[in-house]
Amino acid sequence: MPSPRASLLALALLAGASCRRPTGSTLAPRYLLGLSPGPSFTVLGATLYADRDLQYHDANCLGVTLAGGREPPMLDGGRVELWVVGGDPIGRVDRSPDGRYHAAVRTALPPGTHVAGNLVGSNAVPAHRFHSPAHVPLAIQRIKPDAGFALRAGEGLPVTWRGGDSSHVALVVTVSHGPADAAQTGWLLTCVVPRGRGRFAIPASAFPRARIPADADTVTVTVAADDRVVEEEYALDVTPVGSADDQAVGTFAR
Repeated sequence: MPSPRASLLALALLAGASCRRPTGSTLAPRYLLGLSPGPSFTVLGATLYADRDLQYHDANCLGVTLAGGREPPMLDGGRVELWVVGGDPIGRVDRSPDGRYHAAVRTALPPGTHVAGNLVGSNAVPAHRFHSPAHVPLAIQRIKPDAGFALRAGEGLPVTWRGGDSSHVALVVTVSHGPADAAQTGWLLTCVVPRGRGRFAIPASAFPRARIPADADTVTVTVAADDRVVEEEYALDVTPVGSADDQAVGTFAR
């Protein structure tokens, strides 16, 4: 799956310093390096949101507005490098001119493979090299929500799953007018929560009325295994490329 993206250099230095998580912070990390292994290829990326673009932030979730069906441009954090622990490099990715971190390499990584990563850093985002590895996890099975579910403004969204061996589960929710991949505007919420509990209720506060387009009528939810390592304000997420069964599409009403 896709794992989900952030101004002027003079402001970026301040943004990078202001959004470092203080010791003991209860907020979710917001500088994310991602790896999505598939059967014959692996996708590399990073999510480095600027303060002005991060519209929702709690202990588990990050929320941003989609424009033209796309996330905001990422901050420039320098090159992202990922490798197999004790083995070969997997690949590297630089920020594109339009502010994206995305690359695919013809490498298959079987479940159990341990990987590590490094963010070279810049004036906008401090450098970070991960000291602990993450592993390629087994898939999980989405239980709820079912296809055709309904979500109303002011309500939360319960999600359940089973199986897997990952430390966490990634929940990606898009609220838009029509299919998410064709949305001109929309709301993108990404939550990463512990897998073992088998359930998580996304709070109603994560669906702020002011951020959801007035014509929104469709909700798309993806539930996927995510092995996560968190170090300070940084996270390394390994989320295998999923299947259609990981996703449920429902309706949204105000």
